[in-house]
Amino acid sequence: MKSQRIIPLGRAVWIMVALLATARFLHASDNVVVITLEEAVFRAMGLNNRVRASEFALKKAAWERGNAWTQLLPAISFNTRVTRIDDQSFAERDFRRYLPPELADQIPQTVFQRSYFTSFDATVPVFNGFLLNNLRLSRAGYQMAGYLSKSTRENIVYQVVRTYLDVLKGQEIRDLQEDYLELSRRNYEKAVRMEQAGRYSRTEMLRWKVDYQQQKSILAGSQSALRSHQTMLYSLLNMDMEMTMRVEGQIPQWLSDEAARVSAMKDDEILEMIALSDIRLTQRNAALAAAGAGMTTSKLAYQGQYASFMPNVTASYSYGWRENNTIELDDYSPTMLMVNVSIPVFTSFQNTTAVKASYYAYRESVENFQDQLKNTRFMMTDAANRLINLKIQRELSRANAEYSANNYRIAEQQKEKGLVSNIEFIDAKLNWQDARLLEISTDYDFISTLIELYYLLGRLESLIDHS
Repeated sequence: MKSQRIIPLGRAVWIMVALLATARFLHASDNVVVITLEEAVFRAMGLNNRVRASEFALKKAAWERGNAWTQLLPAISFNTRVTRIDDQSFAERDFRRYLPPELADQIPQTVFQRSYFTSFDATVPVFNGFLLNNLRLSRAGYQMAGYLSKSTRENIVYQVVRTYLDVLKGQEIRDLQEDYLELSRRNYEKAVRMEQAGRYSRTEMLRWKVDYQQQKSILAGSQSALRSHQTMLYSLLNMDMEMTMRVEGQIPQWLSDEAARVSAMKDDEILEMIALSDIRLTQRNAALAAAGAGMTTSKLAYQGQYASFMPNVTASYSYGWRENNTIELDDYSPTMLMVNVSIPVFTSFQNTTAVKASYYAYRESVENFQDQLKNTRFMMTDAANRLINLKIQRELSRANAEYSANNYRIAEQQKEKGLVSNIEFIDAKLNWQDARLLEISTDYDFISTLIELYYLLGRLESLIDHS
């Protein structure tokens, strides 16, 4: 848990960077924010609500650990009381009234109608199984809170990067489709003029009209998806929704370089990346580490239930002033030292049922951890397989985009010469558009899948730190 000791300093750095980024945002012209991937991650680490909540949870666990230690320390209290009994009870309890006056004066008064008693009491547990196990539980709880905080940070980093890429992809596709829409609009307007001049048939003109409407529909869908991704990024970065945000117009170079490096790897080398033992994977994946810590906590809670069968030893010391009828501490001061031993003999099977319930709660946590471990391995394998497939698809989509672009240029030249029909030219244009959109989608899918794999392997933050 050494890494948890530097969290306050790390948090200060995140906040400073986030504030600097915010200051830059406030000075942006026309209230438009252009943000890089690194700035997005820095801002999220300093201002994201879930990250901040996890840090507060870690501080809470630290104080709970301190509280567990204080349970083993002595407790000192100051006690005072005032008592008044009614006349009849006082008369019945004061036996001196039955004695002759000369004899009654020689016997100290022990019953007062109004009396005061003051004392200092100290209590210290000598042996208490629950307190000792609670100390172990608090230590395990602090460790689990640390893993949960790290897991939350990694998850937010992953979501920020994925959402940032989605916004970047959406902006690139939107810009591309705006160009296609403008081209379709010009072609449609030209087709209307040609149809009015009698050089196009109505079918050819309507075909361009359908293409134009199709491009508007595609653009509207892309803009809606982009707004959804931007809203998600606003939420992750804890940004004001009144700001207009635009991410930097290209994939960061370090991320492109890493994608190129992995793309050049052989299939076996990619699969080798996920060939980790259960222990190694749990150490790297913060979510698994948190689940493992939760399993340990559940085990300690189960073991702690056996403390109900153990004796409880407590030592107490009291220094007080005997009851008298004055508030001054002028009477003699009795002291008392007591050791109390409590041994449970029969508790109506409460202890047994509590132990059994804790045992099965522990077994449940073991099964849940194993299930989470298997699911993580499945997701890692699925991500690695998708990387292998997308690696080939990237090459295919690029070749197809180059081929479709060449076909479009040829069709455009032949159309001017009247060698191809208007519909054949439209089809060539749509094929080029689809090929270009597929190329963009495949590139971003490959990088997003790589980010997902690194997140599962616990390598995402180190990748960004080395950027």
